[in-house]
Formats: sequence, structure tokens, C-alpha cells
Amino acid sequence: ATAQQNAPPITAPTAPPTESASPGTGSQESSLLFPDLKGAAFEQALHEYAKAGQLNLGYRRAREVLYWMLDNNSGVIITVYARKPVQLEPGVWADSAVMNCEHVWPQSKGKRTATEKADLFHLRPAVPRVNSIRSNLPYGVPVPPYDHDKTYKQGRDKRGKEVFLPPAQVRGDLARSMFYYAVRYQMDIDPVQEAHLRSWHEADPVDQQERDRAQTITEEQGNANPFIDDPAAVDRISDF
Repeated sequence: ATAQQNAPPITAPTAPPTESASPGTGSQESSLLFPDLKGAAFEQALHEYAKAGQLNLGYRRAREVLYWMLDNNSGVIITVYARKPVQLEPGVWADSAVMNCEHVWPQSKGKRTATEKADLFHLRPAVPRVNSIRSNLPYGVPVPPYDHDKTYKQGRDKRGKEVFLPPAQVRGDLARSMFYYAVRYQMDIDPVQEAHLRSWHEADPVDQQERDRAQTITEEQGNANPFIDDPAAVDRISDF
């Protein structure tokens, strides 16, 4: 497949940083974005921030960016849940029987718009079978015995609800994708899932690799994830 030409990226708005800013600490005092806003006004400002400049790449182009640029390291992609290396040279279309596209916020529970479907901030490469195992299950912490016990776990939590636990090394990244989606598309996260996501956000803070990935998305798609730009913003939202 041949990549489509994109319009020039539009930089998302920024707020002036405070002198004590130190992203990733979880401290409200370190927050960079809209430090004078609170509550609903702050959430609305983050919504506008996340939306600003966003291009609808189209689902095919979004997957080309995903497979050829975002998660391709010298011709090798590590899938999000199974952590399985898949060889794919940039410019070659992925075999859907080997690797497909996971929507971190399940499509059946989302907005189902073309822009949302192609939003790179919640797309990840996945092994098709594992993608199907996750299906539209909420993220959570199952208890033994698990239905699946590999790099990921799938089973019932202590409430008896089916949940999916991703590998530890991507939990914070996925949490920030979920927070982004909730604010960008003004959707709610259920309280139990939200509690786990907040814990993962703290345990697995933003690193340079995640920032670099987000920057590439901004260059291609035009908008930004406020919770990567300002991780401390999570603590300033009482209920996603």
C-alpha cells in the first residue's frame, strides 16, 4: 500500500508551565496545563486541548502509520498484549492473520465515528487471537484460576466480572490512552476500571519512548494527548 499525503500537522494548544513543573510526579503542584482551572472547566479545557488540530487520517492510513512508523523498530513490531515480535518492513501491508489493530477503548463501547476509529492515540498492534480474547472486556485484575495466563491474563475479578489484565510494561501507557479517550470523546470510565487505570498510571509513568511515540502521532494526526504532555493532570480530574 502507498501512504497517503497528509495535511500539515496543527500543533495542539499549550498552557504556560509553572516554574516547579516536573511531569510524571503525580503532584498537582507540577501540573503544566491550565493550572488555574478546576473541575468541569479544567476537563473542558483538556477536551479542547486533545481535540485541537486533529485530522481524520482514515483507518487505512492510521494503520499504515501504526505498523510502519509508530511501533516499527528496524522491521520488527512488538504486539501490545502478547509481546510477540512480528517482522514487518515499512511499506509492506500487515497480514491480518498475523497482526491486526487493537482499539484500546473497544469499538463496541466507543463513539463509532470515522475519526475515533482512526485515532492513533488508542490504536495498538495486536495478535488477532489475543485481540479477540480481550474483545470489549474492561481492563482489570482477575483472580486465579485464569482463563488465559500468559504475558496477559483474562478471567474473573473478585466481583465475578470478566476482565483483561495487560502486561505490566504497557499498563501505564494504556491507562493514559483510556484517559485521553474519555476526555477527547467525552466518555465515562466505570469506577472499578478507573481505579486500576489510576494505579497503573502511577506505577508505570511516562517515559521517553512514550513521549517520542506521542510526538510522532502529533506530527501525523495533528493533536496531542494531554496526559502524556502533563501526567499530573490525571490527579486533577476526580472522576473520568
